[in-house]
Amino acid sequence: MKPRRAALGKTTRPRLAGVLARRRLFAMLDERREASPVIWIAGPPGCGKTTLAASYLDHARIASLWYQLDEGDADPATFFYYLRLAAEELGQSAAEPLPLLAPEYHAALAVFTRRYFQALYALLEPPFAVVFDGYHEIPASSELHEVMRVALGELPQGGCALIVSRGDPPASLARLRANRTLVMLGWEDLRLTREETKEIALERRPGLDAETLEGVYTSTQGWAAGLVLMLEQAKLGALGEAPDLATSQLVFDYLAGEIFQKSDAATQEFLLRTACLPQMSASMARSLTGEERAAAILEGLHRNNYFVALREGRPEPLYQYHPMFREFLLARAQETLPKDLRRRLQRSAAALAAQAGRSDDALALYRESHDWDEMARLIEAEGPAMLEQGRGETLRHWVEDLPPELLERYPWAIYWAAASQAQLAPREARLAHERAFELFRAGGEGNAHGMILAAAGAMDAILYELDDLSLLDRWIAVLDEAAAAGARIGPPAVEARVAASMVFALTLRKPQRPDIEQWVERALGCARHAAEPNLQMSVGMLCALTLMWTGLHPRAAQLIEQARRAAAAGGVSPFSRITLENVAAMHGMLTAQYEPGLQAMREGLETARATGVHTWTFQLLVHGYGTALGAGDLETAAAIAKELTPLAPQAGRLSQVFYHHFQGWEAMLRKDLMRALQMEKTAVRLAVEVGCPYFEALCRLALAQVLLECGDQRKCIAQLQRMRAIVRDIPNRHLEFTCLLGFADMALAHGRPRPGLKALRLGLEIGRQYGYQHFLWWWPAAMSRVCARALEEGIESDYVRTLIRERRLIPEGPVEAWPWMFRIYTLGPFRIERHGEVLGGSGKAQRRPLELLKVLIAYGGEKVSESRIVDALWPRIDGDSAHRSFTSTLHRLRKLLGEDRAIVLHEGKLTLDRRYVWVDAWAFDALATRLEASDGSQFERLAERLLALYRGPFLADDADCAWYLPARSRMRARLARAVGRVLRHWQDSGQRDRALGCYQSCLELDPGAFEESRFKPLVTDR
Repeated sequence: MKPRRAALGKTTRPRLAGVLARRRLFAMLDERREASPVIWIAGPPGCGKTTLAASYLDHARIASLWYQLDEGDADPATFFYYLRLAAEELGQSAAEPLPLLAPEYHAALAVFTRRYFQALYALLEPPFAVVFDGYHEIPASSELHEVMRVALGELPQGGCALIVSRGDPPASLARLRANRTLVMLGWEDLRLTREETKEIALERRPGLDAETLEGVYTSTQGWAAGLVLMLEQAKLGALGEAPDLATSQLVFDYLAGEIFQKSDAATQEFLLRTACLPQMSASMARSLTGEERAAAILEGLHRNNYFVALREGRPEPLYQYHPMFREFLLARAQETLPKDLRRRLQRSAAALAAQAGRSDDALALYRESHDWDEMARLIEAEGPAMLEQGRGETLRHWVEDLPPELLERYPWAIYWAAASQAQLAPREARLAHERAFELFRAGGEGNAHGMILAAAGAMDAILYELDDLSLLDRWIAVLDEAAAAGARIGPPAVEARVAASMVFALTLRKPQRPDIEQWVERALGCARHAAEPNLQMSVGMLCALTLMWTGLHPRAAQLIEQARRAAAAGGVSPFSRITLENVAAMHGMLTAQYEPGLQAMREGLETARATGVHTWTFQLLVHGYGTALGAGDLETAAAIAKELTPLAPQAGRLSQVFYHHFQGWEAMLRKDLMRALQMEKTAVRLAVEVGCPYFEALCRLALAQVLLECGDQRKCIAQLQRMRAIVRDIPNRHLEFTCLLGFADMALAHGRPRPGLKALRLGLEIGRQYGYQHFLWWWPAAMSRVCARALEEGIESDYVRTLIRERRLIPEGPVEAWPWMFRIYTLGPFRIERHGEVLGGSGKAQRRPLELLKVLIAYGGEKVSESRIVDALWPRIDGDSAHRSFTSTLHRLRKLLGEDRAIVLHEGKLTLDRRYVWVDAWAFDALATRLEASDGSQFERLAERLLALYRGPFLADDADCAWYLPARSRMRARLARAVGRVLRHWQDSGQRDRALGCYQSCLELDPGAFEESRFKPLVTDR
């Protein structure tokens, strides 16, 4: 196809010859252009509207763009496509070409139109005019009326629009008319005056007397077409009288018929045979008619201004009969030419139009001549180009015009029509692809390429709908069979698309397949050889999605970074940029990168709002929702959920799986178990219905955890069994990591240490190997439990400490092996460590800050009132002075620690934040409580840990102060009870030496904790 040449007839203004300069109307247009940016020129056919607009541009000497509307522009995509070609003819450079109306823009046509015309007008330097000629050709039902409303509203200062039509403005422009943005130039203005009639008449027929001129004016009443015809009639004899008929077309036909009859036979034949061509070059007319004088006839008609317009073209100018003249000729041809001849002419004209790149004209002519086979063949040939132009709706309508029985022989026509609907009507597209596939298959081996593309198209439609993934099974098998047979898929761009579709289909439907990565490499390799940035972006992002869901996060990050560089270089569509941000947001969600994930969501949503491309809005919000939940930011999560909830009912079932799964996750984090249970049950049901094993496994794991928290162990086990049956066959390390740690937490929390520890060891080993630090349904409390147990058991300790630090996990108790920011030792010599390094601060200047810290710990370390601390440290200072001392000392303590978050002051109460601070006294209390409640299986181990933790009396190096003595006494008492129990245990089990050694060690650490009369019998023979 040759789009630039085909566009010229629509996008170049007529070349004028022998035209009266209508200065009266020029003055009116100048005046109205000053007051209003839009001028609607309306009048009956043949009154000189188009000629006025074209001649005015010459008069005004301003930059201009001309566009001739026809019925094909009822599809806005056709309008935008040809208007883009018109803009290219302006010769102005733009950062990017004007966009095509791709399917993703249809949902927000007004937004697309606004941006499009802002860019178009920027190519025209004010003052300028855009002319839309033939507006009456647009059907009342067309969306182009709304497009025009927006386009006219975007005219900048110094820009104007001239709209030429036979009728008044449509209702959609009523507001523009009401506020005087649009003004009319109507039939009463357009009528030729006596003087204008006289001037034209004397130019064409010099020597007419005044009486005759007055008669001409009276007869034509200012109608330009009637005047021209009457003057032509005068050339052939006496000036006739115009009949008193009801419509201008009937009058025109009468007068034109009078003149036509007096033309030579060859000219008559030429005119009748060429009338079927909407536009023609001289060579096209010569080929169609065999008339060697074709160029001379057309040029003569134009030169004499006899209803033939001339427009610039390459390689030849294009001629176009005036609509009224063409209607007359077509009607006369209907009367005089045999039907078979008319059809042959139409078919020959269609072939000439197709050869000239005018596919729309050719298809219309084939349809009129009922040459359905040629029409179908042309659709098959032009289908790919029309889809690239965004003209899928026009393509679909052409296909629908073909007889149904004929389509059985032209599966490619069905295929291209199906491809045009993939995004806008995925279900209908799938059914059409299925039909095309069956026809290709029935056609034999020569149609293998078509079968592959139809299968991939059906697959794409299913993936757009995301509602029933089981439908993918058939098409996956087809592509598997084709791949095994080595069938040719097509050029790299086509193969890349097919392979990427297969990648995504396998990821969602067949995650157990071991060859997914091979398909990824095939898709990426083919995309690299296709010089199409948007295709490369699309394929790269689909592959990145697959790599993320299979746990290969670093490789996915590389593809995202490559895509960012490509987007920065330009040449990618808003849809591609939004797709990139959607995938980047998902990457942030799956890897716990909070800020990058939310930033990608925000940028994607901003581009969607600016461009009207909302294809991924639901997914962007879902990924932002998951990112906020993963970070524990429930406030942000709730705000995103508020935007997300209204969109959920319209989303496909797979998208709803995400939504309900994340709603359950939020409820779990908020400790709303009943809502969490409800949401996860729904998520599981939807995952099963949609047929997505990966998400079914994730949702069943989450549901099992909720059920266990609700106390329903039986149903929890049932869900875990089903989850394991799915995961067992899926070679996905991240999914294994997720499920193993989830299972480990549940097993350990409910007294099943052997399987729990086994799962914990395997899961953490995978996490270390792949650097995993997150998964969906991240529950900090559960992860803290499993990490604490791993540290206790010495399982992947370095990795676990890294995980704790990166995810800022908080243990349920003061776990000694935890990688605390601060460790404070109070049992025995006082010491502070920060990240394992002893913190200095023994000088006189630090005495008071450290005393404040000791008092805080002695009083429990949590919500200790300022007044209580002041009474301990500044008992003789009153009021404001005491408060200032407290405030100053607290500031110095925070400065010493180097971390304000470690000590929280809220409502006059001071707290050591247990997320950052470990205190041995807290750990001692926790261990003592566990020891008191423990049975024989863990008793000795806990006892050994407790005794190892107690290195001496509480704040042993400090002088006796009233504020810490209660804490010291309480810990001595707990130590004594614990040691007494330990000694009895060892005595009873025959370990007298061990009991004696323990007692002697304790006496050395803190002799004041043990009464000899009570403990001596426990280590001597009874």
